[in-house]
Amino acid sequence: MKRFASVTFDGVLAACERDDAARSIGSFGATATSWHDALGRTYASATCARSVDLEAARTVIGARFDIPALLVWRIVPRFADRIAPLADALAGAGGLACVRDVRTDARELVVECDATGMSPLLLLALVDIEVGGRALRTIEPLVALDDTTLARIAGATLREPDLDASRLIETYLEPLLAGTNA
Repeated sequence: MKRFASVTFDGVLAACERDDAARSIGSFGATATSWHDALGRTYASATCARSVDLEAARTVIGARFDIPALLVWRIVPRFADRIAPLADALAGAGGLACVRDVRTDARELVVECDATGMSPLLLLALVDIEVGGRALRTIEPLVALDDTTLARIAGATLREPDLDASRLIETYLEPLLAGTNA
């Protein structure tokens, strides 16, 4: 059975550094994919067997591994004056306990969130309240969502609490796409 992890590097990695990090992560039996840079950090998704010692990998590679994977979202409000109030609502006094870090600049926020104890929809609802609605923001996931987290978000959105990963179309579609010659 595979585990999914988020990988966080403090600093922006150049392409050759990403390649080196991917090889190093691979030497521990994990595979890193979906690399993104945002506000001074580099993020990746990783999959590995349960037996992989990610603490040893962290020591060698100098990155943070979080299992289960953190939700890491880049949020770009249409109006820049909403960035500071949104950051305060998420991580300030009275903010969400699941938020590990919020980084901002003049045009965007990057939110790192441990969503194991809460619904990601709560975070999205708070974002929408602060920016004035869905039409006034864009959200980009910087770490791929595993099937379980994706099913939780889809189930909450569709008001289907029993929705699980076995019912997600991607579960069935990915093996089919991998076998095509396209």
